[in-house]
Amino acid sequence: MNAQAILDASKIYTLSVYFLILFSGLIGNLCLIIVFRTLKLFRHTHFPFYLITAAIADIFLLIIVLPLRIVEYVFSYDVLRLSLAWCKIRQTIVPIFSLMSFSAICFVSIDQYFSTHYSPRLRQLSSQKLAHYLIYIACIVWTLHGIPFLIFFEIQPTTGCGIVNVGFSHYYSFVHFCVLSGILPITVSGISAALAYVNVRRIIRHQVVVVRRRLDRQLTAMVLMKVAFLVCTTSPFVLFRIYILNRTIDSNNQLQIAIEQMASTITSSLFYLNSAVCLLFKYKSI
Repeated sequence: MNAQAILDASKIYTLSVYFLILFSGLIGNLCLIIVFRTLKLFRHTHFPFYLITAAIADIFLLIIVLPLRIVEYVFSYDVLRLSLAWCKIRQTIVPIFSLMSFSAICFVSIDQYFSTHYSPRLRQLSSQKLAHYLIYIACIVWTLHGIPFLIFFEIQPTTGCGIVNVGFSHYYSFVHFCVLSGILPITVSGISAALAYVNVRRIIRHQVVVVRRRLDRQLTAMVLMKVAFLVCTTSPFVLFRIYILNRTIDSNNQLQIAIEQMASTITSSLFYLNSAVCLLFKYKSI
């Protein structure tokens, strides 16, 4: 298979998969919001607040990113070149919503660990008030974090909408992509969800009210599935980014460039698939 064939396959993959991710993501996240807003069981709990926040962030992320990617592949034109203002705003908004989604998943996994803990003191840390504080603080932190994106992104003649500051370029590649959008949320959510599972197993072995035990099992199962999906879809993207940062570029090797383009397309689609898939559990009246 030559380089052009790989690039054509990459284009076909992008158009088909990105369309699927976009529409399934919008429908799935809207359904999640409706379910958690209508079920009586969750009206007086703070658990849905985290997931609704993540769903809203994912909806905006999908709407802002995927249509532009599809247009770019269909018309072979970078829409971000049209306006410097749009270049800056788009590159600022996307990290904010992406990190808000990751933060909400980390918060809900930590909250589930606290809420299922045998210690009453730790269980008190799981509260509606704390949930609102954490989300509001995350909104402020990630908005402030987006200010350098607004400053350092410019439209360049050769590369289009890109970073003009070398130091921030290194931060964007190593810290934002690899740590904040990969290693950190995977580690925090993974460990918290695993500890919550251990707590639920302890609850099952002890004499605990049946209603609480069943609800804790359902919520913990949902968190575990969401975190497991996050790990599976985000890890390939992070690993490929690390590879890109350390590989040697050979501008004459068109086959290598095409293969890397295909790998980038696949890992990016997996990354956005995490925002598109909503894992709901079967609800039974209790």
